[in-house]
Amino acid sequence: MSVVLVVVDNVASNQLEFDIAHVNDDDDDVIIYGYGVAKVVDSGHPDFKAGDLVWGITGWEEYSLITSTKTLLKIKYTDVPLSYYTGILGMPGLTAYVGFHEICVPKKGETIYVSAASGAVGQLVGQFAKLAGCYVVGSAGSKEKIDLLKNKFGYDDAFNYKEEPDLVAALK
Repeated sequence: MSVVLVVVDNVASNQLEFDIAHVNDDDDDVIIYGYGVAKVVDSGHPDFKAGDLVWGITGWEEYSLITSTKTLLKIKYTDVPLSYYTGILGMPGLTAYVGFHEICVPKKGETIYVSAASGAVGQLVGQFAKLAGCYVVGSAGSKEKIDLLKNKFGYDDAFNYKEEPDLVAALK
């Protein structure tokens, strides 16, 4: 499988800290795994053929040898950018959607607070909340991120938690 696109985020890079990255005993090569998009080069699996695009868990490497297809899904719709499969159509999008619509179960007019609002999941939760008719407040750790929340992602209000002396007051 030829890796086309990988998500470089702190969840994947933290594998080294927690000793869960695959380390080959023969040498010091470390393979970090994360979500990505890949093209099948060759396959002995009946559901995957050469040229198929897949998304799921891939290595941060040019080619990956996959022995189990449990973490891969075939990409059926190629009329959207492939990067969508690592964002809105991937783990961040699914996490944001289920967390907001299935667990939070918002009602129009409610105020929603999103921590880590400029992250992959947080920015989507904020946009889902706006679409649901909620008043959305988010927090992030820099002036630039606050600007993104208010001016690009549609948050009604946002604050920098690093510069806020009274977080309780900021949330009122």
